[in-house]
Amino acid sequence: MVLALRRFHHFPLFTFLLLSLLSLVPVALADRGAISLTPGVSIYEPGQKAIIAWNGEEEILILSTDVSASGSTLALEILPLPSNPKAIEKASFESFVNLQSLIWNYASKALGDHYRGADQTKSVEVVFHEKIGAHDITVVKAENATELTNWADQFLRENGISQGISLQKFGPVIEDYMARGFRYFVLDLIALSLEQKSIEPILYRFETSFLYFPLKISSPVAGDSKITLFLLTPGRIASTVYYPLQIAYYQSPTHREPIQFTVTRGKLSLIDLRIGELFEGDAQLTVIAYDGPLSALTKDLMIAEQAITTSPESGFLYTVLIGVVIGASCTLIGVMITFLIMRTKRSKYVTSG
Repeated sequence: MVLALRRFHHFPLFTFLLLSLLSLVPVALADRGAISLTPGVSIYEPGQKAIIAWNGEEEILILSTDVSASGSTLALEILPLPSNPKAIEKASFESFVNLQSLIWNYASKALGDHYRGADQTKSVEVVFHEKIGAHDITVVKAENATELTNWADQFLRENGISQGISLQKFGPVIEDYMARGFRYFVLDLIALSLEQKSIEPILYRFETSFLYFPLKISSPVAGDSKITLFLLTPGRIASTVYYPLQIAYYQSPTHREPIQFTVTRGKLSLIDLRIGELFEGDAQLTVIAYDGPLSALTKDLMIAEQAITTSPESGFLYTVLIGVVIGASCTLIGVMITFLIMRTKRSKYVTSG
């Protein structure tokens, strides 16, 4: 479909955010790229938040960002996805509040005694457009990186951003996504101001055969970033698949424990009802983090099902229990048969005597 976009004449800046990320409990920072369209105007990123829930077939991604600018401006978020999103809906800050509460409530158990308290082109198709609160969201399907960057330039012009700015340095990164089969890109226009504020969260739901969060798309942007991701999965994730991110820890003056524990289905629903419905049972929460240059993010976070172990302890105990029950039953049957044989022989002996 052809999308008629309204024009913004009061926002001279464009922020290219290929993917917002998130914050951990007292600190709220994450990965996203920024390009200044007007010299001397910059974007500050004091806090970014994301919750990633994956059940092996579908992923729910809840994104929110705390941002401010040195002048009134417009920000564009671009989020590459492995499939066409099934749902793009408003989410709530309560999801982060409730998740934070779960993490701190588990701290005492983890630390124990240590705890102290645009117009379509041939290969760019607009498949979704909707305004949700402060977000003006467009989803496009693209087959060619050059066509996508050209379309994005036109998209900006149609929204009142006419300054000469090239997105060509993102071409190689977008081509990499294309080569890996990514065809869907979310473009989210957000109005920013001098006042720092939290942008209301947006929930994306899409099919994927792996847990996914895009990082590489921010690599062309200069500067450093702090990233914290809350991962919810059916089982425990192998510790070798996070790089360059690392697992986050509970920390006391004398002890530390990884932030990784089981969340019941009921508590998953407290985070978000849609996340509770995503899982058939409990889920494992793992928090991972990164602090360093964006240029070092040379690959996305992609975790295959094989890297997730689903409750190995419970499976082992179940197997042992079944073995014990079967063994005890066989022993009991054997004793009873022996008793009957001996009783029969004794009866014959008494009769013959």
